[in-house]
Amino acid sequence: MARPLKAIIDLEAIKINYQFSKKLHPTCKALAVVKSDAYGHGAVDVATYLDDDVDAFAVAAIEEALQLREADVTSPILLLEGVFEQNEWPLCEELGFWCVIENTTQLDGLLNAQSKIEKVFVKLDTGMHRLGLNSLQVEHVVDTLKASGLVEEVVLMTHFSCADDLSSLETIKQLTLFEEANRTVGHLTTSVANSAAIMKWSVPEGGWIRPGIMLYGISPFVGVTGTQLGLKPAMQLVSKVISVRDVNIGDTVGYSQQYTAEHPHQIATVAVGYGDGYPRSSENGTPVALSGDTAELAGRVSMDMITVKLSNQASSERPHQERKIQLGEEVELWGEQVPVEEVAYRSGTIGYELVTRMTQRPMREYKTTKEQS
Repeated sequence: MARPLKAIIDLEAIKINYQFSKKLHPTCKALAVVKSDAYGHGAVDVATYLDDDVDAFAVAAIEEALQLREADVTSPILLLEGVFEQNEWPLCEELGFWCVIENTTQLDGLLNAQSKIEKVFVKLDTGMHRLGLNSLQVEHVVDTLKASGLVEEVVLMTHFSCADDLSSLETIKQLTLFEEANRTVGHLTTSVANSAAIMKWSVPEGGWIRPGIMLYGISPFVGVTGTQLGLKPAMQLVSKVISVRDVNIGDTVGYSQQYTAEHPHQIATVAVGYGDGYPRSSENGTPVALSGDTAELAGRVSMDMITVKLSNQASSERPHQERKIQLGEEVELWGEQVPVEEVAYRSGTIGYELVTRMTQRPMREYKTTKEQS
């Protein structure tokens, strides 16, 4: 019998979230961001399902783009970090990849290769200070690309550092710098909006938005779930109870005796751990769902297992256990009943990290909501 841990991926939910992003900015086209194995959801399966519906995909690097082409994905694919080696430019021309240019070395590489690229996204650093050209460099790069005869269209792009913080003025400052630069280079088509900006900021019309985490139904904002934003969660991580035992007052559970029972109750051991991607930093009380009932982590996360208890089990105020936990009961770690954002918060991280850090151990099962109707 197989280990009962699986990640159930709803591909139709991802498509619905993509369509939702476009409805928020109807004059824009949308790059479906499937980097980092589609944020842990399986890039090949996701891209294959969306291929007929998207304007284009975006990945981090050429290795990810090659994987999609090998799976017969036909839509344009943008390399968000551009090329890293000179010999990548001919591949980009051959396989129809679009590229970001964020430094002058990449520009020189394209000119030396003489490869013809349909779209080049020139990245302006407006304050993120991670990738991108300054305003003087951008003007030179854009003019050079236009004169080269190698590029059909130049798009001007940037990336916001604080779009998920609605109280910050930094996004407005970055937009102002971006718009000034775009006027200087001749009003190019633009791309500025990540998921947070798509959902909560006014962005230039007629360009390219870049829905990433929102595709997978996860909120980019602290304290708000994707469901509350109108998104459909795309991943349900589920396992089963593999052992049950009774503990008494004062009994400890797990490594370092991190949990101590304050009253008699049951402890259920569940097949999932940090070896699967479940965060070791999760604290006692982190929610799970046990056959639909509210339950919580009780003890330190180990490599292959966690221990949980029902939240409504016996206490001094509730002297009689409401039910007994049974072997084989299903446990949802996150998904439809337990928001991944809540697990992330209780683990000192963000939903992005939880889904992208998933290992290959959990079995992936793909479905569409259409199949359920």
